[in-house]
Amino acid sequence: MNNLAENIRWTQWSPREELSPEFFSSGGKLKISMGGKANLYGKFLSEEIYLSSPSLVFEASFSCANVRNEEKSIFAMLNFYDSKRVLLERDYADIIAGPDGKKKLYRKLDAPENAEYVIIEIGMRWAAEAAAEFGNISLKEMAGEPPRLVKIATTYQEQQDTPEENLREMIKVIEQAGAAGADVILLSELVYESYYENPVKLAQPVPGILTDTIGEYAKKYNAYVIFSMNESDGGAIYNTAVIIGRNGKICGKYRKIHLPLSEAESGVTPGDAHRVFDLDFGRVGLIICYDQYFPENSRTLALMGAEIIFNPTQGEDEVVQRAMARTNGVYVVVSGFQGGQSSRIINPLGEVMACVEGSGAGYAAEQVDLNKRHFVYWMSIGAGNGELRSLFQKEREISAYDNISKEAHKLEG
Repeated sequence: MNNLAENIRWTQWSPREELSPEFFSSGGKLKISMGGKANLYGKFLSEEIYLSSPSLVFEASFSCANVRNEEKSIFAMLNFYDSKRVLLERDYADIIAGPDGKKKLYRKLDAPENAEYVIIEIGMRWAAEAAAEFGNISLKEMAGEPPRLVKIATTYQEQQDTPEENLREMIKVIEQAGAAGADVILLSELVYESYYENPVKLAQPVPGILTDTIGEYAKKYNAYVIFSMNESDGGAIYNTAVIIGRNGKICGKYRKIHLPLSEAESGVTPGDAHRVFDLDFGRVGLIICYDQYFPENSRTLALMGAEIIFNPTQGEDEVVQRAMARTNGVYVVVSGFQGGQSSRIINPLGEVMACVEGSGAGYAAEQVDLNKRHFVYWMSIGAGNGELRSLFQKEREISAYDNISKEAHKLEG
């Protein structure tokens, strides 16, 4: 693949002269130094690079010193324009570790429809004592990637009087969604236990009889199944979301971190760790019910790379769930207990794609392409399209979040 960024001209840019850092360019390397000033903002802009293929891969190595928040302060962007010089889209590159362990800026993407040319920007901002050097800058055209399709199913069932009846309903909806070709099936929170107030009565180990039973049907339909149950472990009881793999074996679990008071007073112990899981179609994260009211949960999972957040819940709050999807730029899948429509699939724009109809046991399914990107016009970038998930990761101002810590809640004497 030819390097479209080879031997191109670079110009320097800053918002105002007094905000300009020091720029250096030599031997194909670009350098920026902030000189001890905290409010500087500067970048190198490439000349126009004309495109003949819609699919591109950008990368640049970098090294830096004295940068607290690399995601915010070190950046590269691809800016796409049409033949009339109208801005169509701006995309950040991600910071990743290369095969040698060194960090680099990297992004693989398709140019927007009608894009005529792209301008690369590489820069640094708001890091007083920092300096950075960029090299090995390349932009190459490549063959496009195929869609990454996954059929998601969420389920709904009425709570029954006994766990045996609940299990029959669980199997019923798994079979319905599995027969429809779902790749992953979500059931609700404590769907097996339902009316039992004392979690000790029905708590089981993981793995155990319940996970083994559900595993038989996951294997039968070659689908992942996610559900919540009371897990017993070493004398403690946890509200645990379990992922059963296509082979019927457990491939992940998450213990509910935020417990409502009623659950805590019944003797349940909170979990203490966020988890993401790499399934064969993509990376997913789990929360359970009350977790949804603490936005740090979903934000943490999104920053850990989750593309879909699954939420088995007994509490219904469509507004919160749609906001979770929108403010993280990820899919959110909910299986609720408050009527069929409390089980829903939400896209990264916060739009409900599907929900379970009616009040009896059933499912709703939607096939999504995890390679599809979701844009909002004028979201951060100006008069063009910006991608929510990327923008929210690259523009987080973590230095202003010091109050989100246990130390901040201590009263001063």
